[in-house]
Amino acid sequence: MTTRFDPSSSVAFDLPRGAIELRGSGARVLVSADALLSLCSAADPEAARDFARRLGTEVGRRAAERLGRDDAIAVEAALDQLSLEIALMGFGVLGLERWGRALVFTLERSPFGDAGDVLVAGLLEGALQRAFSREAVVVRLCREDDTARFLVTGRRGAERVQEWLQSGAGWGEALARLQRRTGRGEA
Repeated sequence: MTTRFDPSSSVAFDLPRGAIELRGSGARVLVSADALLSLCSAADPEAARDFARRLGTEVGRRAAERLGRDDAIAVEAALDQLSLEIALMGFGVLGLERWGRALVFTLERSPFGDAGDVLVAGLLEGALQRAFSREAVVVRLCREDDTARFLVTGRRGAERVQEWLQSGAGWGEALARLQRRTGRGEA
């Protein structure tokens, strides 16, 4: 990663006050991944997604502050900043794959596993919306071992991809179909 951000002093533990702080943000708490996942699983799905988006909004804000307001920001520079923030939160290792015109995030070694992919999708939506001021819908395409893939698309594209996945199409086929439709102006 090539980044101006030094994460070495990002998290401060003030034991006499019983406080944890993340530079550029307010107070934090350490919570086990299992407890957080259990809480989100027990919540109404839309409330859990909203919670995840709120987490992501803060990720996007901190990343955007370091990126500045340059409209020509390279995708790789933005990925560096988002991946650092997500790693600081302990959510895993964020990567990016390009499949034609489709952007697909990968997340490796998430402590939440398969059950936490909805939480991760919401987090990514919030981060992208805040960092780039653009609405995006994030759809989990697949999970293979400890790696999950998430498509970034618009609302109509997300609905189509979810339909295709539910009908048994593989994620590669769903991406190919989506690109054929976008090429014809249908997505």
